[in-house]
Amino acid sequence: MIIKSKNFLLKLEEILKDDLSKERYNKTEKLVLEIIKSWYSDKKDFFHQTSGSTGKPKLIKISRNSIQLSAQATMSYLDPNELVKESLLCIDPVHIGGAMVIYRGLIYNHNITIVEPNSYPFKDLESDEFDIASMVPMQFEKLKEKQINRCGIILIGGAPMPIDVKSYSAKVYSTYGMTETVSHIALRKIDMEEFHTTGDTIVAVDNSNSLKIKGSITANKWLKTTDLATVTSEKTFRWLGRKDFVINSGGIKINPEFIEEKLSDQFENDFMISSLPDKTLGSKVVLISSGSKQVIDFDILDKYHRPKESFFDCNIFKTTSGKIDRAKTQAELKKSI
Repeated sequence: MIIKSKNFLLKLEEILKDDLSKERYNKTEKLVLEIIKSWYSDKKDFFHQTSGSTGKPKLIKISRNSIQLSAQATMSYLDPNELVKESLLCIDPVHIGGAMVIYRGLIYNHNITIVEPNSYPFKDLESDEFDIASMVPMQFEKLKEKQINRCGIILIGGAPMPIDVKSYSAKVYSTYGMTETVSHIALRKIDMEEFHTTGDTIVAVDNSNSLKIKGSITANKWLKTTDLATVTSEKTFRWLGRKDFVINSGGIKINPEFIEEKLSDQFENDFMISSLPDKTLGSKVVLISSGSKQVIDFDILDKYHRPKESFFDCNIFKTTSGKIDRAKTQAELKKSI
């Protein structure tokens, strides 16, 4: 196993002997090497930070066994013949999605190339090819097709990805999961609607259509999520959006992420669907965009889903993991009007 960055090339045995005090390591590189050294210690539990998309980020304890189960479920699904050898880490390893790139590499002997997390992960990778890479939507959307096709498998996590009907030679998946489930527990081919669970994980919904998850990764106990879903079998489901983002407008329950998916093709900049207080409706649906004013085709939406107002040139705030911070963005809009 080899760990590479623009600053170094190290074999695993060299990392395990290193005291990591060298000034040549930047913050991301040092964290990667610390995670590797920690894995080869006697620790049974590890701590990783939640994304903070629905609240203040917090540290969650994850067992070594859970990490191994997650890695095995993912790689058995994607690479049953264990052909993957070269892995790209271009997302922040402080969060579980990035950390799992490292853990999967350690468990399955992948070489890992480290790129500082930014919007253009291939900027300094002129011709490198990778068997597997993990990205956030913003990174994937900025890739050129020939860069996408330099990867065998791409996993996109951190935020929902709309259905993409383009054809790539790379196998591209949108992922579903959370820190509590040790990264993703389901994958969706980017041109399909349904997520398929990995490993022995099964799914169901409760009376409010909230998704429930059960399998080895949850100690075989049902874990209730705050996501709305349509379950099509115990291993497949369609994700509908976050329950806690639902807008109640005049008694009509509206999911902003459903509307955003419908409108996504019309925007190059960040945008989101939110709500503002309304005397008649209680809450009215609004659109917030970081781009300049543009004409938007709202006719593709159900009449109850159409925004009553649109705001442009707004600050769209992000969490440290790259997700849109809905609460902060909405609060700042309220202050400005």
